[in-house]
Amino acid sequence: MKEFSSKLLVKALDSIEGAEALLEIDKAEFAAGRAYYAMFYAAEALLYEKGLQFSQHGQVIAAYG
Repeated sequence: MKEFSSKLLVKALDSIEGAEALLEIDKAEFAAGRAYYAMFYAAEALLYEKGLQFSQHGQVIAAYG
């Protein structure tokens, strides 16, 4: 696995942990945002492993979707 992909997956895990912590204090709306970013970082890592790198958020979404 490429180093950049590993860093993105660490960010994804951090976001999941943040979402879980927010849920524990009844902040579901904010937890959903963190969960979204966890999925986004994981998708970006998968695309990067395939040799695709993007500079804008929308480009990642378009490439994955």
